[in-house]
Amino acid sequence: MNKTSPSLLGTARDWAIDLAVATVIGLFFGLVGPFGSFINGSAAVRIAHWVLSSWCAVLIFGLVARLGLAAAQRWRIPAVVTLGAGLLIGAAPLAALVALSARSFWPGLTGLSALDWYGQCLIISAPSLAAYVGVRWALTRNQGKVVAPTLSVLEPAPSAAATLDEVLCLRMEDHYVRIHSAVGSRLVAGPFERVIASLGDREGMRIHRSWWVARSAVVGVRADGRNLKLELSNGLQAPVSRASVAKLRQVGWLPSES
Repeated sequence: MNKTSPSLLGTARDWAIDLAVATVIGLFFGLVGPFGSFINGSAAVRIAHWVLSSWCAVLIFGLVARLGLAAAQRWRIPAVVTLGAGLLIGAAPLAALVALSARSFWPGLTGLSALDWYGQCLIISAPSLAAYVGVRWALTRNQGKVVAPTLSVLEPAPSAAATLDEVLCLRMEDHYVRIHSAVGSRLVAGPFERVIASLGDREGMRIHRSWWVARSAVVGVRADGRNLKLELSNGLQAPVSRASVAKLRQVGWLPSES
């Protein structure tokens, strides 16, 4: 069974890890009590507030990081621009949520203005977001997902190069595209549509949101209930979206309905 490609916003596992890390950070802040919160009640109450605040922060800035990096790639601008804009915007709803949490736990806390809450969120969020993006980038490198910043499928990988005629299929994986060829597979960075366009006149079709397949790579069709999959010459099975079935029948990739 083929593993589903992660979406732009990440997998459930990605978010579970993010929330687990946020919990640890919240526990630490709850014990340390930054911004004078160490005088506000017991450690248990402080921990509850900071863990809740950390969850809100990771949900907001986890989204900011993913969309910011994707936007930087798509628009070909420095990621610091999109992430910086996301930081300034995301700190506003976070400040409102943190203030709501603090005043719920400590009703007598009324001395801070909206600008104070916003400033405190920026002070903590800026280095946290930088560290978060840095860790994600490092983990991606360790998983072998970082390649030269190019969208050309003709650039050789360290071990072997794939020519246009050898490309069998493309599969979207998070912010990258995996190119399967007759000599193996590798990842390139860039929007899926642009990688497809770089194939030029190579005969093939986008058969699914995250799959493009070369016509010459198709060796069979497999029905799995109401779902169809194309069997490829390299052993992969590419899912066919229901929206693509009629188009594939029309061009002869699938047998006509009886």
